[in-house]
Amino acid sequence: MEANMTSLLRKLSIIFCFLVLTGCNFFADSKYHYAEVDDSDLENMEALQFSKLLGNGINLGNTFEAAGSMWMGYNESAKKYETSWGQPETTKAMFQAMKQAGFDTIRIPVAWTNTMDWRNKDYEINQDFMDRIKEVVGWALDSGLYVMINDHWDCGWWGLFGSNKTEAYKIFDAIWDQVGSEFKDYDYRLIFEAGNEEWGDRFNDEVDGKKGSLSVSEQYLLIHELSQHFVDKIRAQGGKNEKRFLLIPGYSTDIEKTCDSKYKMPEDKANSVRKLFISVHYYTPADYCILSEDASWAKVKKSWGSSAEISAQNNLFKKMTKFTDQGYGVMIGEYAVARLKSGNNYVKKDGMEKWLKNVVTNCQTYNYVPYLWDCNDFFKKTGKLGFETDELAAVYKK
Repeated sequence: MEANMTSLLRKLSIIFCFLVLTGCNFFADSKYHYAEVDDSDLENMEALQFSKLLGNGINLGNTFEAAGSMWMGYNESAKKYETSWGQPETTKAMFQAMKQAGFDTIRIPVAWTNTMDWRNKDYEINQDFMDRIKEVVGWALDSGLYVMINDHWDCGWWGLFGSNKTEAYKIFDAIWDQVGSEFKDYDYRLIFEAGNEEWGDRFNDEVDGKKGSLSVSEQYLLIHELSQHFVDKIRAQGGKNEKRFLLIPGYSTDIEKTCDSKYKMPEDKANSVRKLFISVHYYTPADYCILSEDASWAKVKKSWGSSAEISAQNNLFKKMTKFTDQGYGVMIGEYAVARLKSGNNYVKKDGMEKWLKNVVTNCQTYNYVPYLWDCNDFFKKTGKLGFETDELAAVYKK
């Protein structure tokens, strides 16, 4: 018995040493096991390992996705579009302050059609606008942040997929041909997100008086078609785009709809390891997270934090392990709690820090990457840069 036990222990020791030496992620929470590489080797890294480096994220909200062309036209300066929704002009100091406050990555939403007069068959993005995006991406990278850029709501052109698919693909291709080419030699700390919340129900949004009539099943199929088109396009551009991490939007970025069996991730034939992420947003419960005052569809919820509410949040987040179990990274591209309107002022709701902290904790538990949606509310980009309160800062303090 003693000899057999000694033999067994030796075998287990050999197996353990093999796992350590090969970097096999045998003890990961996810059912998907990957071979770990050095943290500096982003080229050969898988999404689940990259997620750990991305840590906590924040959005540069209502800035470059501000749809200023709707009233300013297509030929204004980049900084006029940037500030057209009331946000301050972006500075490098903002990114440095975000990094110091505990953020590791920033999502920079962009409205590329601000300078693309596609209705008149002009699909070129003004170089002034492109150069400004490149400037701020460079500042963020120089500040030690990982960076994600996307095509955001962008004046709602996405609704063309339901009413004029040919034209929609022209716009989509024009954006990612130009953006992909301009950024293809940027290092792997830059991530491309194919869209935003529009992939799903908003394919039928009205554009120029026309609405689409795609069924839900057709919208799921279109998401898969479009995401495959996106991956193939970016990979074919060469440079670092062959192995760049890419983010695919979920169905309306809704957790429940994205976890539906009808949702299919695209293939990434150019890579033998997982380089794809999936994106969902989290504003639940909506009457607490979205409303500042009563609306026609609900009364504003002023507090959060019961055991039942915490449990509901935890259960919803756990559903996204469906994707991490397949080796895909998961990003919570937006999450936040709206302020409560009180007279002429807006005040924080009871339980806000608790809600935020529980989101962050869930993401740490399941190795998701959360991006706080912020428009100079939680994190001040004017005056003294940083969190509005010590309580907020504590949520993100490392």
